[in-house]
Amino acid sequence: MSFDFRLSAGAMRARLALAVMTVSMVASPIRAQDTDQARAVLVTGSSSGIGLRMTEVLSENGFHVYAGARTAEDLARLDAMQNVTSVRLDVTEESDIDAAVEFVRAEGRGLYGLINNAGVAVIGPLIELSAEDMDFQLDVNLLGPYRVTQAFADLLIESRGRVMTVSSIAGILSGPFSGAYSMSKHGVEAFTDALAAELDRFDVAVAAVEPGNYKSQITASMVRRMQETGYSAEGSRYGSMLALISGPLDRSQFAEPDAVALAALDFLSTDAPRRRYMVVPTRNEAEITIRQALRELVELNAGHRFSYSRDELVRMLDDALGEPVAPSPDGPASVGLHQAAAVGDLAAVRRQIAAGADLNAREPSGGSSPLITAATFGHADVARALIAAGADLDQRNNDGSTALLTAAFFCRTEIVAALLTAGADKSIRNNAGSTALDVVTAPFDAVRGIYDFVGAALAPYGLKLDYERIETTRPTIADMLR
Repeated sequence: MSFDFRLSAGAMRARLALAVMTVSMVASPIRAQDTDQARAVLVTGSSSGIGLRMTEVLSENGFHVYAGARTAEDLARLDAMQNVTSVRLDVTEESDIDAAVEFVRAEGRGLYGLINNAGVAVIGPLIELSAEDMDFQLDVNLLGPYRVTQAFADLLIESRGRVMTVSSIAGILSGPFSGAYSMSKHGVEAFTDALAAELDRFDVAVAAVEPGNYKSQITASMVRRMQETGYSAEGSRYGSMLALISGPLDRSQFAEPDAVALAALDFLSTDAPRRRYMVVPTRNEAEITIRQALRELVELNAGHRFSYSRDELVRMLDDALGEPVAPSPDGPASVGLHQAAAVGDLAAVRRQIAAGADLNAREPSGGSSPLITAATFGHADVARALIAAGADLDQRNNDGSTALLTAAFFCRTEIVAALLTAGADKSIRNNAGSTALDVVTAPFDAVRGIYDFVGAALAPYGLKLDYERIETTRPTIADMLR
């Protein structure tokens, strides 16, 4: 797996990919409108990232976009775009919202679509996060859509329009230090369902889009705010949050949010809008999100007198899907090498090896090899089979980590021994400058937060971290590496 031992919280989820499928979405340009004017759409938070890309795509495909932003520079830049009119709009300021409603109404186009995109991120342990930070997080991400949608409701009902709110896969997933952000996006999910039920009688369609990891300025903005407000880790039980999220702060390592913008275009254009549009750059991000939703279903179903049997749950799933899902005609042999390495399916790994699979194929998000994946999940038999078949021992993923660095970090004693016996290079440093020895000799308390985050992120795949085993095994691994 792909692990920079200075791990960026935002980069972490994007580096968990285990398969090689990219989720994409295609939407056709909208049909010609019945009126002389293009349908108007308001996009909040249009100055950068997802909001800017939505503004570009919608304005290029027949919509007139009212682009919400806050600074004079951003407003001028947006005004220079064809079919775009900038609107001064801070979603936390009632005066801005009221003025935007009056401006849009006076323009005479009406309002067919609203995209609540403006958002911020706050990081920190919930038992230490200040009330001010929590208020800021919820004020923008949750109360912002509530305020703006309520203010523009009359115009949207008049046009029998559509409302989309930008949620996140974090609205399903949650983990250490991202609780406030996930709370805001969980709230957006509830907001979407309730609003959809309430606006259905007016023929106004409502949806949420749940992006995975795409290029944006949200992390850089978060860091800037932390610095401006004098953030300090003094007295924290968890250490510095700024240290945890060090790394590329502009999220430039991620793909452009084109697919998210196309989801918005599809929602505003199609005759059959969906309630939810999960848009992620890798199969892994889709899988980890769906697995979490299924895990919550299992937890809800467990231990009460109305629990359903497995067969009853499967029937419910079939009902929700609309039809039964047929099993793969290829059976177990269709399991890919990365997936087999992740789950420890030695038989499938051997079949892939025999079939001539590329032993060093890199998964597309973090660049991990099957051997690194096996080291992450501690499947020693799989690792030995890959080593014996000639897998590259020193292949590095996007963070510069090798299988040996990964196995050492997770204290996989058998895999470390097998790699060293086979001649793995223990002097290689990852992008953070750490060797395999370095990652097991740093004080455990200093890296525990990283284990917390990794453990939560990979839990849907079955990873369980035994902290007592890791802490007691680290000196043994260190001795092996010296």
